[in-house]
Amino acid sequence: MAANNAVLNRLEQKGAEADQVIEYLKQQVALLKEKAMSTLVLQASLREEKKLRVENAKLKKEIEGLKQELIQAEIRNGVKQIAVPPGTTVSTASFSDDVPQPTAVTSSGSKDQIKGEDEEKKKKEKVGKKGEKKEEKQQPAAGSSDAKPVSVSRLDLRVGCIITAEKHPDADTLYVEEVDVGEASPRTVVSGLVKHVPLDQMQNRMAILLCNLKPAKMRGVVSQAMVMCASSPEKVEILAPPPGAVPGDRITFEGFPGDPEKELNPKKKIWEQIQPDLHTNDQCVATYKGVPFEVKGKGVCRAETMANSGIK
Repeated sequence: MAANNAVLNRLEQKGAEADQVIEYLKQQVALLKEKAMSTLVLQASLREEKKLRVENAKLKKEIEGLKQELIQAEIRNGVKQIAVPPGTTVSTASFSDDVPQPTAVTSSGSKDQIKGEDEEKKKKEKVGKKGEKKEEKQQPAAGSSDAKPVSVSRLDLRVGCIITAEKHPDADTLYVEEVDVGEASPRTVVSGLVKHVPLDQMQNRMAILLCNLKPAKMRGVVSQAMVMCASSPEKVEILAPPPGAVPGDRITFEGFPGDPEKELNPKKKIWEQIQPDLHTNDQCVATYKGVPFEVKGKGVCRAETMANSGIK
């Protein structure tokens, strides 16, 4: 019987790991889709530019043909043609009063040429604007989250109270908790603490919650936060806030000012970059790079007995 229970526990662990892998794969698929869309937009822009170049060449050819037709028509009508050197203008003073002035070659041809150049300029401006819009979309806005340094201030860590906890209906190693984090309604949180914390000790318990992870489904239940714990391969302890702390109190870190993200972008791996610097010190105080987890005016957060341990 004990062997069967061990097998079931391993299966449950494998199931939870599989859920995490599936979530990771979904994120990768979304990233690939986003890259594919960017490639399609670039290809469309290049096709449009090529099309405009072809149309511009046709217009130039048509203008040159009309110009030649106009010259031939004037010759047939007795208009004397005078070659105009590049960069010079024709003055009417060089003609006598009784000789028709050759305005057709210089004025009409110039108008057609100017018209063609204007159309080409407008088309190029259109292509340029499309390119600028595309660059604006690709570049992050000034002051966006990408411009912030990766530090613990980007985490929304709060004091919470685990109001109730019960076994997950489909996973023996998981608890499903209702947690008050100072909002209008409690959040549902799924935690793998069954082997480390008895169910009766989970009820009405104060804890520290990471509240801005992207909600994730764990064995069919969406988890909206994460209970922060001191952790080692052999033991796990829930971090406790200082006496007097209430649900919703913000955890701060001296020397790391700033407001937390509304929701951490899983693609940026912000939590994964910060987590290795979270530890308890030799007095069991929870720290980030040696700076304590603190509730202003109330004290620091601690593990019960676990010193010099990782936190996750």
